[in-house]
Amino acid sequence: MNKRILLLFAAIISLLAIKAQECDFYYPENEGAELVYKNFDKKGKLSGTNTQKVTKYSKTATGAEATIHVKSTDEKGKDAFESDLNVKCENGIFYFDMESYVNQQSLKGMEGMEFVVEHENLEMPSSLKVGDKLKDGWIRIKISTGAMVIMSMEVTISDRLVEKKESITTEAGTFDCYKINQTVRSKMPMKIETKSSEWLSKGSGIIKSENYSSDGSITSSMVLSAINK
Repeated sequence: MNKRILLLFAAIISLLAIKAQECDFYYPENEGAELVYKNFDKKGKLSGTNTQKVTKYSKTATGAEATIHVKSTDEKGKDAFESDLNVKCENGIFYFDMESYVNQQSLKGMEGMEFVVEHENLEMPSSLKVGDKLKDGWIRIKISTGAMVIMSMEVTISDRLVEKKESITTEAGTFDCYKINQTVRSKMPMKIETKSSEWLSKGSGIIKSENYSSDGSITSSMVLSAINK
């Protein structure tokens, strides 16, 4: 094998390695960036706010990863929910940590109890296409003391489909988005099933989301109102 062929093979291998590490990131890629949302009820009335702040961001050998601090308040400005969302892109797949669906504040009063957590993170190709069917994600939590189970809860997100690509305009600007439809089922302990849609934009995260009743009417929504970088 002559030198030119060896150099050609080396070039091809290098290009394949670079391609494998390409990952489109669906949140701002700088620490301190903050996404500010407004929440609305079924009548379109403001029901609270939501902020998502990038507290950690780093490149990895196969993509990138970040920690997003999520904080929600009700219509009176009182804290309602607080959690950390871990996201990463690895070899062309973008992952959302399902543990972020647990209200960490509500668990603080259960210190000393035993927690068993099982989950399958949400994932999607970082390069989305209309028509993509995405994998389910779920989390199960069992809280017990000794042999007695105090509480169990489960959240499953399924039927995930990239319906279309469209431009969405909010107070924060205009964004090219992929609309993803999904079904959310929860047992805590009552069984609840809802349909929802999210509009996701590269570099900016969720631009808008809507939850629907069984007849298709909107029960609540969230819209990006500002990006602070």
